Amino acid sequence: MVGAWKINVSMNLPEPVATAIFSLSSELVGAEYVPICYLGSQIANGINHAVLAEQTVLSGKDTKNIVLLVFNEKPNDIAATCVAIERIVLGGIGMGGVKVTFEYPEMFDENTKAIWDEALAELVGANIKPIALVATQMVNGEDYVFVAEIRTIESDQAYDVAIVTINNRTKTAHIIGILDSRFENSLSYAFTWLTRSPKAE
Repeated sequence: MVGAWKINVSMNLPEPVATAIFSLSSELVGAEYVPICYLGSQIANGINHAVLAEQTVLSGKDTKNIVLLVFNEKPNDIAATCVAIERIVLGGIGMGGVKVTFEYPEMFDENTKAIWDEALAELVGANIKPIALVATQMVNGEDYVFVAEIRTIESDQAYDVAIVTINNRTKTAHIIGILDSRFENSLSYAFTWLTRSPKAE
């Protein structure tokens, strides 16, 4: 369907997107971008590609964020064009700051696995599969910030990618869809630092 995102999480980037990311840091002075994973594609004036990436804002105290990069690919283009950069998780320093980190599921220790399993044990209406742990924050316990696929229960087909934030003390979770903003599910805990900027059309 035109305009709908087709979720296809992969560690491999389409060649025009890989070429575009390689040159992105030199084109946008003041920040560097390292891809985490490819999220999916969308038919919209060519093909849009969504990529999750770590953004390092270069300053006296370099700040890391997690961002959604959207690239548009036209037929026969060697490189795609970056059309949107959306900050998904804002890093910070000091008390309560969000520490951007990075671990794939196979790197999770037993504690991280247990936190994930317990917080999502009572979730109904969808299956959630972790893609990566991308940040932590010390506040009222410790928040673990994951990126995850949201899947239908019936067919286990991925239909969105979400930020899943879990507090290790209260064992509660907050889920916000990244590509399909209609999905939001809060399991008893409010996260005030998680921000979303308007989506680019």
